Amino acid sequence: MTTLNKLYKLSRQIALSLIKEEDPKELKETDLFEQKYKDYIFENINSPEKRRQRQLLAQQVNKKRAWKNVQKAIGVAKPPIWKYVAAAVIVLGTLFYFAQYNSVGKIETTVASGKPAIAPGTDKATLLLGNGQTIVLGNGNTYKGNGVAANDKSVTYSDNNASIEYNYLTIPRAGQFSLLLADGTKVRLNSETQLKFPNRFIDGKPRFVELVYGEAFFEVSPSTAHKGAHFNVKTKGQNVEVLGTQFNIKAYKDEENLITTLKEGKVVIDYAAIKEQLSPGEQSVVNVMASSLRITPANLDRELAWLDGQFVFDNLTLKDIVKVLSRWYDVEFIIKGETIKNEKFKGQFSKNQNLEVILELIKTTNQIKSYEIKEKTVIFK
Repeated sequence: MTTLNKLYKLSRQIALSLIKEEDPKELKETDLFEQKYKDYIFENINSPEKRRQRQLLAQQVNKKRAWKNVQKAIGVAKPPIWKYVAAAVIVLGTLFYFAQYNSVGKIETTVASGKPAIAPGTDKATLLLGNGQTIVLGNGNTYKGNGVAANDKSVTYSDNNASIEYNYLTIPRAGQFSLLLADGTKVRLNSETQLKFPNRFIDGKPRFVELVYGEAFFEVSPSTAHKGAHFNVKTKGQNVEVLGTQFNIKAYKDEENLITTLKEGKVVIDYAAIKEQLSPGEQSVVNVMASSLRITPANLDRELAWLDGQFVFDNLTLKDIVKVLSRWYDVEFIIKGETIKNEKFKGQFSKNQNLEVILELIKTTNQIKSYEIKEKTVIFK
């Protein structure tokens, strides 16, 4: 068999293995090749460490998502032979773009030294009431009183005639939480985030909350339900005015860009005497240092992935990736070497897995020789 034919056959096998979850008609042929494909991948890997890395990768690949992306990339109208060859090339060349959590089960790992693995974040928060009372939420804690009810995952405010007071909901690193405001607006808060908000609103008067820092997704109760009162979110000198919509704001303390992404509806961005209106699928990027504002198309899958418990790294540098990971896993990162700081990575992972799984995959796909974990610090070498 010629080399070209071998490549074609391998390409077909790979493509068929991807089809498995999409096209039941191909199951029989796929099963015939499945073991050969696995043997081919592992037959020349003698290093136990390399085998372990490949096994981690194999468990991470979501074949259904991969095949959909392959179809999109090559087009369904291409001749059959090119469909399989192109599929293999795309998969082999950009496999980590499709890497993500396998829903069958979570991959468990431990640090080589035998220390416990670094687990993902959980639902937790601290609520500061207007009277100065501090309530720790999550981890089985519940609270009820003063028009407030909280369980393990969320806190709910009910409208009442109490005097208006401002409360603070603070999400620590390795945390997340949900909030239902008294007007019916839903807010989901990411790790390392703080929101300031009133315990109640007055119909007919503007509704204001403040994202002090961090990231939050808002599903706003429409103004028509509140005598025309618009909803406003203030953040670092920016005001977002909405009628009733769904949008995300990212305003972390260690990032100079303030990003507002619109999923549905309409919002008006007001920053430094500049006003811009967003349409669904757009985002505003405010550079706080330069006091500039620009509107760009938004990648909703990437920007809103955290709502579905995912990390999506799309051509992101290692130094930016570790910012995201540090917030969710509550660890510090040290990158030794200027070159690897700017190494770029594409991948999609579940947030519901130990940090070591993601570190192994990053190490496999980038020019990173090794990493070391000391207590709550990860050192890339």
